[in-house]
Amino acid sequence: MSLKFRARMAGALRIAIALTVIGTAFLPATSQAFTLIARTQLYVNPNVGYTTSLVQVRAVHTSNVVACSTQLSFRFTFDSQTLWARSVANCNPNTFQWDTAFSAYLKPPVPAAAGTHLIAVGVYVPGGALAQGGTAQFAYKTVNPPASPRTQPPPTPSPTPTPDCASGAVAVGCPSPTAQACPAAMLPPSGTGGWGDNTIAALMVGAALPIAGLAIFGPQTLLAAAYRRRRFLTLFGLSAMAVLALNCTFPTASNPQTSPAAAVTPSAASTPSSCSA
Repeated sequence: MSLKFRARMAGALRIAIALTVIGTAFLPATSQAFTLIARTQLYVNPNVGYTTSLVQVRAVHTSNVVACSTQLSFRFTFDSQTLWARSVANCNPNTFQWDTAFSAYLKPPVPAAAGTHLIAVGVYVPGGALAQGGTAQFAYKTVNPPASPRTQPPPTPSPTPTPDCASGAVAVGCPSPTAQACPAAMLPPSGTGGWGDNTIAALMVGAALPIAGLAIFGPQTLLAAAYRRRRFLTLFGLSAMAVLALNCTFPTASNPQTSPAAAVTPSAASTPSSCSA
């Protein structure tokens, strides 16, 4: 065997030993880093709420230490009091995660006074042992709800002033004046007429007498009366008596007329009523 071949074999052996040492050195470190991914994440909705608010919780546990087919139990607490519990049968094989999903809205088991409250979750393996990296906490803050607006009574409407309807001018809100018939006391009293009326009537009667005589006695009688004084005087006397009868005023039993008193304005009328003839 030549020296050149021996040298090549020795170099290849050294390289193989070096690769083995390097692989052995990095293997424990890689395995340790893989187990450190076990952790639990806690989600709370809402992050900040009122003292009367309800809350939702969710937890996600990621780990490759426990087999994916292992059922894990999640227990949630609110200020160390039980809030919610959920079991997840297996994990997602692609992400190695056990996810509880969000719970329904829950009422805190203790009065949530204004301040900071601790919501926590623990992840347990079958048998009740706490899983590696199986705890998480969340600081939940609560504030007092805003004060409800005070109900104020509606403003009282101011009284509407009553219009002055007693004055003569027409005001808004007052009834419009209407024409009313004049009282009987304000009309002139009925009578028999004056001297002029009686004279005109007498003349009309006197003018009708010759026509009446012509109709009663005929034309021959009237012509003969011109020659007979007695008949003329008789006809003249009848005419005079008729005129005197028309000029005379006979007493009547009518009621005496009293002087009209001052008309009192009705209280319901807004303006003085106007009289029409």
